[in-house]
Amino acid sequence: MNESSLRPVRRYAPRVRSRTRILLGLCLAVPTISIAPPTGGASVRAQLARPSCQQTLDSIDAKLRDNYAGFLLEVRAARRSAYDAMRAEQRRAGAEVSLDDCFPILSRYIDWFDDPHLFVYQSPTPDSASANKRRGALRTLDVSDSAIRRDLSNRRDARDPIEGIWYDGATRIGVVRDAASTERYVAVLLASDTLGWPAGAVRATFERRPDGGYATTLTTRAFGELRLVARIHRRVVLRLSPGMWGKAFPVAAEDTAFVDPTDVHRPSVAVRPRSVVVSVPSHDPRFTSRLDRLVTEVDSVIRDRRLLIIDLRGNEGRGSQTTRVLDPYISTAVSGPTPYDSGVPVMLSSRAQVAYARRFTGTDTSVLVRSLVARLEASPGALVPLEETPSARSHDRSLDGDWQVVVMVDRGTVSASEVLVLRALRSTRAVVVGENTAGALDYQSVQIVGLGTGDRRWALGYPTITAHADLPKRGMRGTWIAPTVRVDWHTLDDPIAEMERRYAPPAR
Repeated sequence: MNESSLRPVRRYAPRVRSRTRILLGLCLAVPTISIAPPTGGASVRAQLARPSCQQTLDSIDAKLRDNYAGFLLEVRAARRSAYDAMRAEQRRAGAEVSLDDCFPILSRYIDWFDDPHLFVYQSPTPDSASANKRRGALRTLDVSDSAIRRDLSNRRDARDPIEGIWYDGATRIGVVRDAASTERYVAVLLASDTLGWPAGAVRATFERRPDGGYATTLTTRAFGELRLVARIHRRVVLRLSPGMWGKAFPVAAEDTAFVDPTDVHRPSVAVRPRSVVVSVPSHDPRFTSRLDRLVTEVDSVIRDRRLLIIDLRGNEGRGSQTTRVLDPYISTAVSGPTPYDSGVPVMLSSRAQVAYARRFTGTDTSVLVRSLVARLEASPGALVPLEETPSARSHDRSLDGDWQVVVMVDRGTVSASEVLVLRALRSTRAVVVGENTAGALDYQSVQIVGLGTGDRRWALGYPTITAHADLPKRGMRGTWIAPTVRVDWHTLDDPIAEMERRYAPPAR
């Protein structure tokens, strides 16, 4: 199993001439993740004693209050009373459990804020004692690729969507019913992918939730334990957040051409008789040049077919510049506003935020960054504009042509991919089709800060940049970005063919 998706995403600073573009493009459109070094004496002098669950919760709460602008802007009046009640309840629960059983309490605390960019970071690398304990308790099952295919072929109408053969890079994983529980499924390695992990080893367990997701416990290659919520998108993409798997079997014929068969993160382009389909499961910046090449190669076909379908269902976000090649195909010379276009971006000033501002453009020492750092240091606890003199938003470049653009979205369309959705909503040639998106652009650009408790299994991931200081007014969190045309994808046997039927222009 490819563990790269389980590590924090490195900062991504695209090389462009304008330092202002780096600052605004990176912070407002790219949900980057960076790990901040400890700040403050208490963090530097990590406690030697093992912390309690209550102490761990208190540390997360303190870090959140100091650094998260959403607390300052939105935890007020009645919501403050609700927060205080929730906080007291979680502290009482924390007093009754050990540190090893603390994660559900930390998770419930974070979930209360309902922000996709706010989370408890779980380290994929445990201490040696925890790793040895899990290694010694490793469960194995006698499961083969052929047996899974045979079983699922024999019960076409009685199988869960998560059952089947999945891939994560070169790793193949079989997800089967757990014989020990009718409510659970297990992910089994079909071939050894690393030393210490034999074929047949159980890497994850899944339990279906009422909302359609799966409560997941995943063991990393290093024998760390991650508790996640997995969701299936497009029928062939399993989002683990972090991490994505692609489905190899069973897969319907209408789903085969739209996901890369080796790395599910990669973008792909399919030329069809009535359309060109660009599938983007991830905005991972590693694939920018690949997408540039694929789209450039089909430029004449897009103009000929006159229907460009961009599938963002289940897109995990990361860097908005990844899909820059698509922007001129989507944008039009005349554009309309969205409810989220007004306001200037700000940062909440704190010690960790100042450290982040110094770091997120690499070794940059421009006037822009120096100005931001100085203004943050001068206003502790305040919201500080990213630019001293905010610049006007530049007009998006557009290409001439009479093609139609359809952008397919669902609740898994998050963060950087929502930047593309907003571009489509402004355009006169594009239509956004599907379900509400995740609504993750109010607070953006994540960094991870340690808790300073001496136990490093958990940290706080929080968004560093705030869209504007008037939030929650004109915000999207909790209301999401609504599509132009609503479609329940589960009701369609062939979503791409349906988009062609609705939007393909008449033949010339």
